[in-house]
Amino acid sequence: MEAKEIADLKKRKLIKESKETVFDCKKSAGFQTTIAKPETDLSRELLDSGEWASKTFKDYNFEAEGVPPSRGFLHPLLKVRAAYRQIFLEMGFEEMPTNNFVESSFWNFDALFQPQQHPARDAHDTFFLSDPQSAHIDPPTDYLERVKNIHSHGGYGSKGYGYDWSKEEAMKNVLRTHTTAVSAKMLYKLAQRKEFKPTKYFRFQK
Repeated sequence: MEAKEIADLKKRKLIKESKETVFDCKKSAGFQTTIAKPETDLSRELLDSGEWASKTFKDYNFEAEGVPPSRGFLHPLLKVRAAYRQIFLEMGFEEMPTNNFVESSFWNFDALFQPQQHPARDAHDTFFLSDPQSAHIDPPTDYLERVKNIHSHGGYGSKGYGYDWSKEEAMKNVLRTHTTAVSAKMLYKLAQRKEFKPTKYFRFQK
């Protein structure tokens, strides 16, 4: 029957079109009439009994999130520090960046005019780094020279220490021994401003 004749019969409502879906079902290799819950853990009991060989294990989900860790609490001293920090910030103070735990000996010692032969700079009192052994960025040349002259010859009412100051010693990297090294660096940066502007800083030992 041609399509034109079928369309004419549909129009006269003498026939109607219907669709039938037929499924052909066959038993697969894993067919079973009961639903077995797969094992999620390979326990010691399964290993000892040998039952693990006949058990079905659930596929491991690598996208699943782990158990969230339990929340900790601030130490009472940290709570006090956080309260003081908030008070200082509300009063208009700025917090010094004390998160640089590695510092050159120049800012850690020399800029604070601690002589290079001071016992506190010995290896048994200070942790020196071996990699990198020296600081990658030198202090400003003019400031470095002024610090060198004060150490060697004195100035501003000081007689100095009267020794040959070593830049190599000053460039050695150390684990920062105090936050005053941060203060020395911040004071230098403030002194470089073209126009003086009062600034209020605070810092906590970290």
